[in-house]
Amino acid sequence: MLKNFKHKTLVLLFFVSIITGCSLQEEPLPEASSDSATSMSNAIVSITFDDGNADNYLIRQALADNNLHATFYVVSGFTGSAGYMSLDELQGLYEDGNEIGGHTLSHVSLGDVRGTDLQNEVCQDRANLMDFGFEVVSFAYPYGYYDEESMAAVRDCGYTNARIVTGGPQEFQWENPYELKAMPYVVGDTDVAKLKRYIQEAAHEDAWAILTFHHICDYCDKFSFRYDQFVELSEWLGEQQHYGLKVMTVGEVIGGEVQPAVLP
Repeated sequence: MLKNFKHKTLVLLFFVSIITGCSLQEEPLPEASSDSATSMSNAIVSITFDDGNADNYLIRQALADNNLHATFYVVSGFTGSAGYMSLDELQGLYEDGNEIGGHTLSHVSLGDVRGTDLQNEVCQDRANLMDFGFEVVSFAYPYGYYDEESMAAVRDCGYTNARIVTGGPQEFQWENPYELKAMPYVVGDTDVAKLKRYIQEAAHEDAWAILTFHHICDYCDKFSFRYDQFVELSEWLGEQQHYGLKVMTVGEVIGGEVQPAVLP
């Protein structure tokens, strides 16, 4: 009788598996966390850092641990000087899959330079970074300033895109890749909850949230974000990738071939 019971049970389980379309051995999918948006797969997030500050290197492991890549916009003329990342540190980030972009030769506002000086700030910066061994396609305007002449210089120097500092989230059907809109600057009182809201807003609008960081430290600068907060954000972003969120560098989103360096 026990043998008949076991046989009937196996038959019942077999028919249940056919009806549900699932194998008896199939692992259940993980449940989304309570703050996951059901439309999270409609969003892209780019983590960007301006200036190449030395404290940015602190988050290398947090990025790697959560399968994240960021875009670091570097002032090549400051590389290796006090307060800025060394060439070895930049190369380590690059080897991890992070993107190195340009941010001018000396962090000058492009509204303050014209003609050959403008070309030198933009083109020489990119040429320096390429000489360091990086494939450089992305640029960020210092202080967010840009105009028609500066956009033309960025394009003519071989960049495929440039980021500003306002207006985000960025629509996927961008009109001008040299005017990519970012979410508001991350500053000392920005918390993880606010950044999550930015990303959820982008998901709701089927858009791209470009986050802009400067310093990783405990209130050392107006434009700072605490290390523990960045780790928390990284872990959350890593989790959301399981539910469709795409975290990509700016260069990955825009695409395009890497152009040769253009000397000023």
